[in-house]
Amino acid sequence: MHTFEIERHVEYYEADTTGRLTLPMILNWAVLASKKQSDELGVGQKIYLGRGLGWIILQYELQITRRPKVNEDITIKTYAAKYNPFFVSRPFVFFDAAGQEIIRVDSIWTMIDIENRRMARLPQDIVDKYQAERVKQVPRIAKPAQFGVDEVFEENDYHVRYLDIDANKHVNNSKYFEWMQDVIAPEFLSTHEVTYVNLKFENEIRLGHMIQSQVILQEHDSKHRIMMGDVVSAEAEFKWRDVSV
Repeated sequence: MHTFEIERHVEYYEADTTGRLTLPMILNWAVLASKKQSDELGVGQKIYLGRGLGWIILQYELQITRRPKVNEDITIKTYAAKYNPFFVSRPFVFFDAAGQEIIRVDSIWTMIDIENRRMARLPQDIVDKYQAERVKQVPRIAKPAQFGVDEVFEENDYHVRYLDIDANKHVNNSKYFEWMQDVIAPEFLSTHEVTYVNLKFENEIRLGHMIQSQVILQEHDSKHRIMMGDVVSAEAEFKWRDVSV
């Protein structure tokens, strides 16, 4: 397996009001590490977009010991672990300056045909560059906890803007975290730290769509759902630690 790493310094504009790296930025950094590895291997965006293809992420699972603070130096290590003709598993591990693991992100990726918006077979010449292990079935990540039929939830509406869209012509993954956290009261966010996230994408959201961010919030966990009308676009499960005491 071809292991790759990048160094990052937490800037003030990458942090929230607690002075810690935001959840959306954690995902942005992980995707940046994968992009830079692809560029180094000669199979970057120019190559796959030139074939009408795009990498997309189907699911994330985050284990968070702590979020780094402003001015911390962080190392992110990643590699493509296992693949089959349609899916790739890729872990990302965040280390602090002392070499301690503080965040682990496991992810499942695939490719889409950008024009017809359908899943595409992974080009063998591209995937070979990562030296991943070929398997019959890529290990799955468990589904996040789902909403019960009669459970009461809070909800906010959002309009998908031009700057929410990425090169694959759909909403950037980090925006889902923004919508999911924004529906939670600031009083809760300022007194609780997220320790675990399981986020699964179901259906694309594109420019101009109206979506609803829904949450069922309890003391130490929350369930989230991004809806577009009656269609589930994403589901997630968060676990929280009370840091007010």
